[in-house]
Amino acid sequence: MKTLLRDIATRQYFQSLDKWTPDADEAHDFGLIARAVRFAHKASLTGLELILSLDSPEEAAALPFDMFRLRWSHPKCR
Repeated sequence: MKTLLRDIATRQYFQSLDKWTPDADEAHDFGLIARAVRFAHKASLTGLELILSLDSPEEAAALPFDMFRLRWSHPKCR
């Protein structure tokens, strides 16, 4: 499973701080959901969704990133 970040407006995947890509295969795989959430929080990235991709784009689940941001803002989650 791949754990990716995607910009909701542009539908592009995070590749690096200065590069986004339309191709999920070229995107940075965070591996763990917690890593992706922590990174986006520290980098102050907004307007994202978390993509959990199994083996193909047809098997991907997109989750609004705001649901993770709300939980992450709780002091016990830091």
